Amino acid sequence: MDILSMMRTFGALGLVLGMLAGALWLVRRYDIKLPGRVSGGGRKRVELVERLSVDAKRSIALIRRDGCEHLILIGPEGHMTLETGITAPEPVAASTPAEPAPAANFQADLAAFTNNFGKLVDLSRNKIAAVRGANDDESDDNDGDDEPTDMVPAGATLIDLPQAARKRTRRPRDTKRWNRAAVREALNA
Repeated sequence: MDILSMMRTFGALGLVLGMLAGALWLVRRYDIKLPGRVSGGGRKRVELVERLSVDAKRSIALIRRDGCEHLILIGPEGHMTLETGITAPEPVAASTPAEPAPAANFQADLAAFTNNFGKLVDLSRNKIAAVRGANDDESDDNDGDDEPTDMVPAGATLIDLPQAARKRTRRPRDTKRWNRAAVREALNA
């Protein structure tokens, strides 16, 4: 068998499998009723309303049959009917609103959004400035004290943060300076 014949065979096989997959997708996508399917009328008599997992092996299923619901426990040891003859609730009709919703005023909504967004940005900038002011350690001063400085930009206003939000964090250390010093020591030694 030469290569051309083998490629033709695999091509035909791929084409047939692709057509089968496409037909299956069409049947599932558009819920096409095939002749082998038996369905009486347009309404199903039995349907699974809800299924809830109780634990890793057991679950409870609520099944509706002809307007009557049954509660069934399903597990590895079999199934058991917990409750039967439950009347199905009537479907709730969507209530129509008495008054139509007021028309949206785009300009007013945009102005309110812009104003509120500006306040949010200012609030976050103030909080960041307060946190940075509390966490700034003087980089020139290496005397070993870890007391925070209270430096805040002139235009910023401080906001009292809740006690939980006042957690003190440290700035990451500048390792470039350490690496330079270590390299110098290694070269000089």
